[in-house]
Amino acid sequence: MVNKFGSLSLQGKSIGKLTFAGRNLVGANADVAVAMLNVNNTLNTENVTPQAGFDFSIAFGTPLKLIDAKIIAGTARSNQRNGARVATKTGTLLPMSDTATDTLPEEDYDAVFVSGKDKTVHGRVRSADAFDSHDLVLFRVTPNYKTDNRGEVVRDDYDEPMISNYQFNFIQQSKSGDVGNDDNIVRILVDSAESERLQAGLKPGDKLVPQGLKFAFAGNDATDWTVYADTLVVVEERTQEKPTSSQNKTINSKASTAKD
Repeated sequence: MVNKFGSLSLQGKSIGKLTFAGRNLVGANADVAVAMLNVNNTLNTENVTPQAGFDFSIAFGTPLKLIDAKIIAGTARSNQRNGARVATKTGTLLPMSDTATDTLPEEDYDAVFVSGKDKTVHGRVRSADAFDSHDLVLFRVTPNYKTDNRGEVVRDDYDEPMISNYQFNFIQQSKSGDVGNDDNIVRILVDSAESERLQAGLKPGDKLVPQGLKFAFAGNDATDWTVYADTLVVVEERTQEKPTSSQNKTINSKASTAKD
């Protein structure tokens, strides 16, 4: 599977101000208790599966903080036959007065979790839980075409298909050759203008490091995650150059002088 990541660490405080709204039951069998949380005193809510022993009887509007949170692929209650999954958040919910903080340092949350066509940000996540950004080896680039509400490809005035973005497909170098691992493909989407600038001179085997990573949950039979990047930076492989004949003469001359 492409972009098969087990989970992403989520920085709870980056979601915003969280207040308790109530308890709800979710999951394929409606048997998982979650805390419903209002975000930033708005009608937007987040469902979080809390730690064992969480007190669901606390008052409506109680401020809470979320630490050591993760986003994982949960089973959808509907459309299960088609492999649909949903983004499920888990973590530890504590009173604001509690001094506990995230186990991970703040700088580890180097990417953002987004949703929708406008890529609305819902918090900061740790990209290293998905892949090592310096371990990506390019093997294919393909365009994604714009489609209308009927799923038809949108064409320009010259009847050419309009490109939405490009897929940069990578093998994780550290996992290449592992015949027992079919989940080592990483696909990153980059907008068309930046992609066309990047593609000049690229070849299979080039190593590129993504910048400005954004993760969106897909949860379908093809993949759990869609990954976007602002750009990709080519890693220049350093090769040890052999000394030229003139350099050899200089080295030999210095060696002879040293002996004398």
